[in-house]
Amino acid sequence: MKSRTLFLLLPVFLTACGGTKLHYSQEGVAPNPEPKVNSERFLTTLYDHRLGGSFDAQTGILRPAPTADAVIVAGPDGKVSAIDATSGNEQWEIDLDLPLSAGVGIGDGLAVVANRSGQVIALRLDDGSETWRGMVNGEVLAPPAISPGVVIVRAGDSKIVGLDSATGSPLWTLQKNIEGLSVRGVSAPLINGRGAVVGLADGRILALDVDSGRGLWETPIGTQRGDNEVRRLADIDADPVLFGTILYVASYQSRVVAMALGTPRVIWSADISTLKTPGVDSDRLYISTETGTIVALNRFTGEKIWEQSELIGRGLTSPVRLGERLLVGDFKGVIYSLDPETGEIVASESIGGGALVGTPVKVGDTVLFTSESGRIHALALR
Repeated sequence: MKSRTLFLLLPVFLTACGGTKLHYSQEGVAPNPEPKVNSERFLTTLYDHRLGGSFDAQTGILRPAPTADAVIVAGPDGKVSAIDATSGNEQWEIDLDLPLSAGVGIGDGLAVVANRSGQVIALRLDDGSETWRGMVNGEVLAPPAISPGVVIVRAGDSKIVGLDSATGSPLWTLQKNIEGLSVRGVSAPLINGRGAVVGLADGRILALDVDSGRGLWETPIGTQRGDNEVRRLADIDADPVLFGTILYVASYQSRVVAMALGTPRVIWSADISTLKTPGVDSDRLYISTETGTIVALNRFTGEKIWEQSELIGRGLTSPVRLGERLLVGDFKGVIYSLDPETGEIVASESIGGGALVGTPVKVGDTVLFTSESGRIHALALR
């Protein structure tokens, strides 16, 4: 069971670096020196928002979630806020007075967060008032996903639970049995219409019916290949990404695949290992691999376009395309600007605040980077 193995595997990533900083657990190789590139100022900081508390290998990362005119953010100490998407001015804040490990999910007029003991809390988007609290009986590390009427929660013991979005009452539970070790962390469910896909710790991708929780199909993405339990890890911890009618799924120590939406049919696959959510644009898929190389693939064929290896071991975030630049952050709080066509690092800029972690979130022409010290940096291109 995943809940049993989380703590067994964590020291594998921490021992070599000797710490509990979140970025230490991302890559197991020595970091390359910071590349000597143009240090031009290519970013404008629109605002910095300090969350309650900082992130580490035990708390994980709480992801900001944009609405029509605001961004909902949460900190590990239980503070949840709505901030203006343009100015960063606070619209409301509530202190739930309990540690949080997952969020923020948005939908049905709600912002939903959760914690390691399985409590799920729903707040009204307009004023932050608490609507309900539910339980899923399992550690929650991924943001809940919300479809009209249903909140889908992915628990760390490979349990998927549907809660009534009006009351928090359980509607259904789907339990998948996972054997062996797994990486601590899970991918967020992805909802499309009345269906959802969920990545599992054994490398399978599962499709289910949102209303009933009934499994529709499942197919292996990660393939267990090694000669011991650690080398056979094939978790899907990167969030599935939907672009147009193609679903992209990445697994650890295995492969990245493109799938036809709504079916288990694999269009192409590439042997690339990652725990991080790919970035995507109209032509390419961008991946921060487990070692810190960045790879660009043709999103239609899977053919490798370029590979950038100067940032190996630097604890990279997921890549994000912003305008004519591809951005990625590292464990020193530096953001690198790459040419999306060639992968060349053309500039770098330090924004401070410590290690940058997780998946940057785009909000129009702005991108939100999260720092390990518990700050949200809203950045735009100059």
